Amino acid sequence: MPYGVYLSAAGAHAQSHRMQVLSNNLANVSTTGFKPEETVLQARFAEMIEGGEVPPGLGGADDIGGGVTIQRSATQFAVGPMKKTDRDLDFAINDEETFFVLKRGDQQLLTRAGDFLFDSKGQMINPSGEQVLASDGSPIQVQPGIPVQVMPEGRVRQGENTWELMLAKPKSMGDISHLGGNQFKPMAPFDVVGGGGRKVVAGMLEQSGVQPTGAMMELIETSRVYEANVRMIQNQDSVMGSLISRVLQA
Repeated sequence: MPYGVYLSAAGAHAQSHRMQVLSNNLANVSTTGFKPEETVLQARFAEMIEGGEVPPGLGGADDIGGGVTIQRSATQFAVGPMKKTDRDLDFAINDEETFFVLKRGDQQLLTRAGDFLFDSKGQMINPSGEQVLASDGSPIQVQPGIPVQVMPEGRVRQGENTWELMLAKPKSMGDISHLGGNQFKPMAPFDVVGGGGRKVVAGMLEQSGVQPTGAMMELIETSRVYEANVRMIQNQDSVMGSLISRVLQA
């Protein structure tokens, strides 16, 4: 395959991947606590340089470059817009490195979405049915039908019993993996936030971190770059076909 076609194909593939990431961001523009993904592309050296046959920087034909590669997408963890709901069991965290902890089966999950409720059994859950964990690692369980009082810093009281929403702070943001939507999987042990570090407010929800206008502009730009790479492939194919035709007629 001609080298130019290879470079254009690599560029088209990279832009196609970027369009998928941007489309997923836009699809979650209304998802509570959603953190957008950012595509990371990296320039490649030519094949002979990557193989160690030629050193980089010589400026020759082997130093022309090898297109782009797709790296792991980066999650943007900046705190999203806060919306006041005046609903007691809505919680928001004003700290970009802290998460609520949920339980799905035997697995712990992290989320920024604090739209919780109590089910008919008195368990605090999220809209998907995962249990909300207290700081001691146990599910929050109240007596159904008895009023519950929401306290400052993410605490819930019923009678003489008080539960504290577990807040997880990963030792590194690279220790969590985006599962899609507004949930993450911890890949390493995390710290549990206590004391004065609990920046939780009730009656508010963190909105999606996606900026619709900016994401739409990026999607349009990416679509045009993708189309440009496809046209380059078509042009090079046409030139190659014309060259072969002339050689055969000579």
